[in-house]
Amino acid sequence: MKDLLDETRALASAPAPQRPAAPPAAAALAARQAAGGAAPDTAAFLANFVKIGEIAAPKTPAKPLFSPEEEPEVVADLIAEMRPMFQRDGGDIELVGITGNAVQVRLSGSCAGCMMSARTLSTVQHQLIETLGRPVRVVPEIRH
Repeated sequence: MKDLLDETRALASAPAPQRPAAPPAAAALAARQAAGGAAPDTAAFLANFVKIGEIAAPKTPAKPLFSPEEEPEVVADLIAEMRPMFQRDGGDIELVGITGNAVQVRLSGSCAGCMMSARTLSTVQHQLIETLGRPVRVVPEIRH
């Protein structure tokens, strides 16, 4: 036991090993240039990074495809076009109203209690976004 205590004390009193300091930036640059490598071009890297971000970002139309007065009619027409698909499955969809970016609809028949209603509303939302050219949210009417 005494040997273990002596070793622990020796380790605790020993100085920590020193790491070599990193060379200054100028020295690293000189070493890289001497080895034939060019210094990285930070401005070009940042420009490329921004360019990649612009490519990945979704494009929004410069101006809305429809005026605010036309949008309710366009939404109603699109929902009317989709109604036969709902009715074929024993359900129905109706436009209740539009408030800002929210399009409120009423599902009835077999669509009202269907487990796939969220997926169906997502499809309606996707069609509306493509048609209007702006983000909208389809919200089902909830009756209490």
